[in-house]
Amino acid sequence: MRKPAKRAIRILLVDDDAVARDGYSSYLTGCGYDVLTAATGYEALRLAVGRAPDVVVLDLGLPDIDGWEVSRRLKAAPETVAVPIIALTGANLPHERVSAMRAGCDRHLTKPCEPTDLVDAIQRCVGEPI
Repeated sequence: MRKPAKRAIRILLVDDDAVARDGYSSYLTGCGYDVLTAATGYEALRLAVGRAPDVVVLDLGLPDIDGWEVSRRLKAAPETVAVPIIALTGANLPHERVSAMRAGCDRHLTKPCEPTDLVDAIQRCVGEPI
């Protein structure tokens, strides 16, 4: 009897920078992840509730509502409260990291970020072997 195929980890990648979004999305897809993308905070919230990602990779500087507010809303919603959030932002200041964690982010990476470092953070969030 064959085992059922393991479902790919679903990542919601949120970044208003199309180059970064497309680059990380292509890399993660090539690694076998199921990648959803969003360019705005409101789009991210809609996709997070409707498509049930396993991890959210979230730029904090978004054009409509910022990533901190997106993170707070995701952690306040019953459907997404347990979804790990990785902040991926250009800000590398200690207070930025602290405020991201206070808003509900589980990890913080600074752009530019090596795609392998992003995969490592995703694996840690979902408990995959590294």
